[in-house]
Amino acid sequence: MSQYFNLVRFGRLLRKHAAEHARRYLLGIAVLGGGILVVLGGLSYLIHRPLDNELQTVLLLAGLLTTGLLATATAFTDLGDVRRAAPALLLPASHLEKYLVAWLFSLPLFLVVYLALFLALDAVVLQWASHSHPQLPHALLDLTSSARPLLTVVASYALIHALALFGAVYFRSLHIIKISFAVFGLVALVLVLNSRMWKLLAPELRPSVPFGDVFVAGKDQLARVELPHQLQLLAVLPLALAALLWVAAYARLTEKQL
Repeated sequence: MSQYFNLVRFGRLLRKHAAEHARRYLLGIAVLGGGILVVLGGLSYLIHRPLDNELQTVLLLAGLLTTGLLATATAFTDLGDVRRAAPALLLPASHLEKYLVAWLFSLPLFLVVYLALFLALDAVVLQWASHSHPQLPHALLDLTSSARPLLTVVASYALIHALALFGAVYFRSLHIIKISFAVFGLVALVLVLNSRMWKLLAPELRPSVPFGDVFVAGKDQLARVELPHQLQLLAVLPLALAALLWVAAYARLTEKQL
């Protein structure tokens, strides 16, 4: 078992990775924070009111999926360069340990940093907007009000992360471009097929996101039809798909040899 995973060896590899990439990560966090602040502040200024919870959720998810994809796409760029592949593959660590380091930094750590940064800057922008427009309601996005909002964020990012991580191992060059085209093309295809399926099965229903609730069009508004409690477990299907892609990415990584 020690040939696949050794805690001491893994700890050394983790510290080595953190030390070598600390400057790049800190710079990335600064750029990410600046981008979030510009988007949130700019939108609040343009619409002349604090951002509502729905818009905050959309911005959080859009930013998370986009920046997470870009960050994960570069996780194994060294393996695509002949000059940098040798040092990476000759490190005294197993493929599993190298894979886990990339997985930890690009999924749980990135997710925690992004959510903390977004919510902190969102609170600052809302506070500024509330002073400018005290008569308008304003509320910070709450992901802990129930299990569903947080599960949606985690499941969505996990699936995008798994696709990007597999692409990072699979492609040898132009990782960001190729992975972006593949992911966005796949997402567009799924959304189109989902929309067509709903139109064939129930034309009176409005198309919704896969694994989500459906909406019935009324005269003046849309009625939301939630899934039964037992079927709400369908929301974990993206996590199951992500797990399969993570395993496939690791299997692909083990094929990398000098």
